[in-house]
Amino acid sequence: MQTLESVIKEVESIALAEGASTVKQIDPKDVVVAQWVRNKCQFGCQYFGKRFTCPPYAPTPDETLTSLKSYHRALLVEFPPRYISQMQSGKDMIHNALSRMERTAFLSGYERAFGYKAGPCRLCKECPAEKLESPNLFCKKECKYPKEARPSMEAAGIDVYSTAHQAGFELNVVRSREEPFKSFGLLMLE
Repeated sequence: MQTLESVIKEVESIALAEGASTVKQIDPKDVVVAQWVRNKCQFGCQYFGKRFTCPPYAPTPDETLTSLKSYHRALLVEFPPRYISQMQSGKDMIHNALSRMERTAFLSGYERAFGYKAGPCRLCKECPAEKLESPNLFCKKECKYPKEARPSMEAAGIDVYSTAHQAGFELNVVRSREEPFKSFGLLMLE
């Protein structure tokens, strides 16, 4: 098994090669989780119930807190500002980066590695969740990419703004769909 420090260097280089601007090691205790974040998904996001990585399928804030408590090291990954149109173009650099980072850590002996991405899943043009009339957790078996699909930080109740600020990142509220915005991903390691 590789040392944790060598794995961190390797996954940092993957993140940067995939378009990340900064990678910071953080203590999982500094990840802020709150119910209001999930409420924003439920009451305001067009993808609520339409992606298997979004609520109500994503982990609840309590489940996320329980999971985070079992980790001692994480990486917060900042991606440069982009526009809504770039996000909707189909190429999800954040998902690609976190998938490669998670897999690399896993294959290096860190089997608990788990990545939280940003925004709704874009692995399928149309998620099978969109067609469900009576959604429940057992419907997730319809996901076409269960090995790759991961919840976003927001979907799992992670307050990205507070978490980013605590890690020393500058992050401001975007006031219109035409403004560029930063995105973040989170890789839990050990």
